[in-house]
Amino acid sequence: MNYQLPFIIFDPECPLCVRFKQAIERLAFDIEIKFYPIDDKGLLKEFSFLKEEEINSEVHLVLENNRAIKGADVISYLASHNNSVKKYAWLLETNVGKKASEAFYHSVNRLRESLHNHCPKCKNRA
Repeated sequence: MNYQLPFIIFDPECPLCVRFKQAIERLAFDIEIKFYPIDDKGLLKEFSFLKEEEINSEVHLVLENNRAIKGADVISYLASHNNSVKKYAWLLETNVGKKASEAFYHSVNRLRESLHNHCPKCKNRA
C-alpha cells in the first residue's frame, strides 16, 4: 500500500480514538494529515521502526524520514500546524505549557486505556 505522510495511526474500534480522529479532520491545518487504522499490518511492514506494542499504547504521528512522534508531542505538532492555534503555540513550548499538555494527554490516554480494558470488543480482539 502507498501510505501518504504525515499520518496518524488510530484504533477504529476505540470510541475515543474515533472521536479524536473526527475532531482532527474538522480542524484546518497547513498540512494534510492522513489516518490509517492500527490493525493495518502493512504499516508495520512498511515502517519497520514502528513497534506494535507502542502504537497500541499511545498515539503516533508518522513524519518524513522514518520519524514518528508520539503522545503529547503529537498535540504540540498539530497545534503548530493549525493557523488558529499557531499564534498561541509558543505557550506549549514553555515549561508550564509542556507540563500542561503532557498532563492533559496522559489523562486522556489513561481514560482510553480504561475504556479499552472494560470494552468487550477490545478485550476479545487478537
